[in-house]
Amino acid sequence: MKTISKYLLITMLVTGILSMHAQQTNSVTAGNGISYTINGNANPPFTFQRGVTYVFLLSGTVSFHPFWIKSTLGGFFSGGAGAFDTGVINNGATSGSVIFTVPQSAPNTLFYQCGIHDGMHGTLDIIDPPTPAPTVKIVFINVADFITIRSTGTNGWTAFPEFMCGADGTNWTAVTGFTNNLVTGTNTTTFPRLEPICGTTNVLVRIRNEKQP
Repeated sequence: MKTISKYLLITMLVTGILSMHAQQTNSVTAGNGISYTINGNANPPFTFQRGVTYVFLLSGTVSFHPFWIKSTLGGFFSGGAGAFDTGVINNGATSGSVIFTVPQSAPNTLFYQCGIHDGMHGTLDIIDPPTPAPTVKIVFINVADFITIRSTGTNGWTAFPEFMCGADGTNWTAVTGFTNNLVTGTNTTTFPRLEPICGTTNVLVRIRNEKQP
């Protein structure tokens, strides 16, 4: 009697770090004319992503220390000299909020600085957001002596097959002994049949993609 295996292809998962577009708020105070205290730290550096909005919430004695986003640092009582205004709302404010949506054109290094006390400053390292996950599509599955799955949109990403035994299973398990062959944007993933592991002919299969280092 011929055994018919039931392989149900569930999904293509894409994992990776995506760009964070949510607004991020930082609490700013100043009390000594030497440094800003931001989120509890004195003159901390920041790493900001292009396309993300950052809020500096000013409180307390910041009313005596105008908060500027700048492209170059200034000296004592420099005011708004060297101000970077693109994407900035309320630059140089002493109350309320300074809101900075980092433009794509921003240089790799910016600064925040008090317009009066030159030592009250910190560095803003500006970076691009991580490469977004590609649009992937599974276009072919074949069950023979080996399982063969073809997927598109996987350039720069590694495909990892996973399986679950039975439709009522709860845990996905990584397939061992698989190979990938990427040719002109189409990835072919091949691995041994899974009935000997599952003890059933009902097997669910999916592909998980991860960004290559």
